[in-house]
Amino acid sequence: GEALDGSALSVDFKAGKTVLVFWAAWCGPCRKEQPGLNALAARYAGDGVKFYGVDMLDHDRALARAFYAEFKVPYPSLYDASGSLTAAYEVDSPPSFVLVDRRGVVVARYPGEASQAQLANLIDQKLIISSGAANASP
Repeated sequence: GEALDGSALSVDFKAGKTVLVFWAAWCGPCRKEQPGLNALAARYAGDGVKFYGVDMLDHDRALARAFYAEFKVPYPSLYDASGSLTAAYEVDSPPSFVLVDRRGVVVARYPGEASQAQLANLIDQKLIISSGAANASP
């Protein structure tokens, strides 16, 4: 897809564990959650968990870029102008979270506002613990 700055952005799910963050600049809960998401992205980087944003329902890309600058978002974000990516992941509204393992399989969804602790718990259960067992050698 296309990043907020207009450059090409592709996500390789097989390269690691992924948290997709569906957001919009006008979304109050998204604004409230962003500092915690920044902290989670830093916390889990060492575990091979990558965060990617999906900006949905923002008709003005400048507003999305302003959100990114205001909150100093440390991970890239796709600009989903057509809504096709949002529809493909069956996301209705922001904020929403989709966790994808390194096989490219959606292992968890969290629609709606989530605290930093709730997301950390979900990441631990679905991406850290479960992938460790799945990837262990016999």
